[in-house]
Amino acid sequence: MKSPDIFAEGLRSVRIGLNFLTIFKIKIDPIPELKEVGQSSWAFPLVGAIIGVLLCLAFRTIDSFFTPFLSAVLVVGLWAFLTGGLHLDGWTDCWDALAASVSQERRMEILKDSRMGTFGALGLMFLLAVKVGSLAVSDVSLAAVFAAPVVGRGFLVFSTHGSRHRGEGMAAMFLAGVDERAARLAIIIALVAAVLAGLAGLLAAAIAYAAAFWFRRFAENRLPSINGDVMGGICELSETVFLLICSMR
Repeated sequence: MKSPDIFAEGLRSVRIGLNFLTIFKIKIDPIPELKEVGQSSWAFPLVGAIIGVLLCLAFRTIDSFFTPFLSAVLVVGLWAFLTGGLHLDGWTDCWDALAASVSQERRMEILKDSRMGTFGALGLMFLLAVKVGSLAVSDVSLAAVFAAPVVGRGFLVFSTHGSRHRGEGMAAMFLAGVDERAARLAIIIALVAAVLAGLAGLLAAAIAYAAAFWFRRFAENRLPSINGDVMGGICELSETVFLLICSMR
C-alpha cells in the first residue's frame, strides 16, 4: 500500500473514532459499518490524545482562576461533555447489571434499560469523585491528564480483543473488526502516552490494565457476552485508575 493510501486510511480511522467516541461529528463518506469501526479502533487512543490535549488546555486555563477543587470539577465536567457521556453511561449500566443477583439473561436486559438504578448512581458518583479528587491534588501532572484518556481508549481496544461475543448485535459486529493489528497499535499508542508521565505513568498503566482485564473477566463471568456498556466501563475504569495512581504522593 502506498504511503498516501496509508495516510488516508489513518485519517479516516481517526475521523471514525471522533464520530464514534466524542461529540465531534465529521462527515464520513462512505458511512462506516460497525466492523470497519472495529478495524479503525487502533485510532481510539489518538482520539483520546485529542481529548487529552483539550483537557490539559482547559485545566491550565481554569486552574489560574479557581481553587484546585473547583478546577477539577470543571475539568471532569468538560471530560464528560467531550465524550457525550458515552462511557459514563456504560459504566453506570454495568454497576446496575453486574451487581444484581439475577440470571445472565436478566442482567443483559438491565444493561439495555435506559433507567439508572441505585448501584448505577453509586458507581457514577464514586467514579466522578475519584476523578475530581485525583485532579484536585497539587502533584498531578498535565502529562498524566493528557495520558489518561489515551490509556483508557487503548485498553478498551486491547483488553476486549478476542473477548467472548455472540449473535449479530452491535458489539459483536464491532468486536469482529478488532483484529490483532488494531489491538497492538492501540496498546503501543497507550503505552507511549503513559511514558510521558514518567515511571509513575508506567506503573499506573500496568495497574490500569490489570483493572481492565479483571473487569472484562468479571463481566464475562456475569454475562452471556460483553457489549458496548462493558467496553465503556473498561474505558472509564482504566483512565480513572491511571489518573488515581499518577496522583499518588
